[in-house]
Amino acid sequence: MPLSPALRVLALAFGALVSTTFWQPSIAADPIKINGAGASFPAPLYQRWFRDYFLAHPNIQVDYQPIGSGPGVNSFIEGRLDFAGSDQPLTDELAQRAGDNILQLPLTAGAVVLTYNLPGIDALRLSREALAGIFLGSVARWNDPLILAANPGVEIPDVPIVVVTRVDASGTSLVMTRHLSAISEAFAKEVGVSMSPDWPALLRARGGLIRGSGNGGVAAFVQATVGAIGYVQYSYAHLPNMQMASIENREGDFVSAGSESFRAAIEAFRAKLDPSQLSDPEGAGAYPILSLSWLVMRSGGDDAKSQAMRDVVRYALVDGQADASKLGYIPLSEKAVSLILEELDSRK
Repeated sequence: MPLSPALRVLALAFGALVSTTFWQPSIAADPIKINGAGASFPAPLYQRWFRDYFLAHPNIQVDYQPIGSGPGVNSFIEGRLDFAGSDQPLTDELAQRAGDNILQLPLTAGAVVLTYNLPGIDALRLSREALAGIFLGSVARWNDPLILAANPGVEIPDVPIVVVTRVDASGTSLVMTRHLSAISEAFAKEVGVSMSPDWPALLRARGGLIRGSGNGGVAAFVQATVGAIGYVQYSYAHLPNMQMASIENREGDFVSAGSESFRAAIEAFRAKLDPSQLSDPEGAGAYPILSLSWLVMRSGGDDAKSQAMRDVVRYALVDGQADASKLGYIPLSEKAVSLILEELDSRK
């Protein structure tokens, strides 16, 4: 069966090697302001790219606000933004609303991690059953037998679990609920895959649910709340050195987030080219939760802003990929970059 365009890009994107070509800057004379907003998942990397681009082009300023995939895409469709960040391609309905000249390009890949706040517990393992139970509300305290069973010899305190989720329509929530639905039939039935999950009443009834705005808001609430656990893009926990749980994968391994486990997951995906491998990769040592993040823009246009927008994207895809691993993202492969640039250039 032929691969869809999105899946073809996925197959090439997870090639593990960053592009070695070089971006050639364009020159624009007059000041240009480009406005974008959306997913907080890629925000640290986007903001690094746009800062560095501005240093090379002081007359072109790109502003990006991490307001969540849903609000960002809606604002873009309504004409209030020049581009949006989204952690999934637009649905058919949204694409139809956006118009025929929409261009969707994957610019980076990353992982979603479980960050927690338990002072003195720097190595925590969560089984699949325990992880699903936490987000269903049935695992309510940190010394629950399901958690203790995976952490022999670790003195885990008897404190309530506070689950921190997103308040906004979020691609990160979509990625997290996609994984939870893949590993738990009960979660799939009660909550399912969603950018705006309706979290179980059991969580709300015991006061065990806090909602944060963006990945940064979730990370901040976890840092401020003893007993909290939340899901964020890897860089939001990695850069400030927050605690991250090791998660049980499909093979039964407890896997920590990092370059080696990401590489194992990438290889598992490339072996089968099955989209379900992103939700729950096979393979020893494979980290279980990966995602691509997409930039949505309008194609065509010969005006200065349209040309500058294409040049910014070209910079991100070429020289900008070198920043990805430094900030906790997975760089796109050289083949993927070539394919995406071909799509960008074909839609002028």
